[in-house]
Amino acid sequence: MNPIQKTPRIAGNAATVLYALTIILQLLLASGILPITMAWGGREPVLTTNLRLASLASAALLFFFIYVIRRRAGLVSDAPITLLIKVLSWLITAFSALNFLGILASLSSGEKMLFGPISFLLLVACILVSLSKSEPQSTAPRT
Repeated sequence: MNPIQKTPRIAGNAATVLYALTIILQLLLASGILPITMAWGGREPVLTTNLRLASLASAALLFFFIYVIRRRAGLVSDAPITLLIKVLSWLITAFSALNFLGILASLSSGEKMLFGPISFLLLVACILVSLSKSEPQSTAPRT
């Protein structure tokens, strides 16, 4: 496998780690361990039930993002890359871009410092995966 074929797989693995980290951070926010002022634009001083639910919903959505990006990167064994997966990976990439811009506009310096670099790296990884042209390499011979 040449370096160009490895790029989507490396980016897909990087996105998986970064999304997993973000899931952990969202769960820490939902539990009140991290101050809620470090997320959601830094505009809310108190962890309300709605913010707790939003963080939990965000964590669940990020699990779906992991699946789509891994599938698009060819990291899900023998799963074909369908048009739907290609479209979803671009939608996730667009969401990542908007999320990054939102973090830059946040009133919370903590959110910018914590989520900013993660969000930027996720955006780059998603772009690399979404741009990939390669189909997944199966380890088993096709019959």
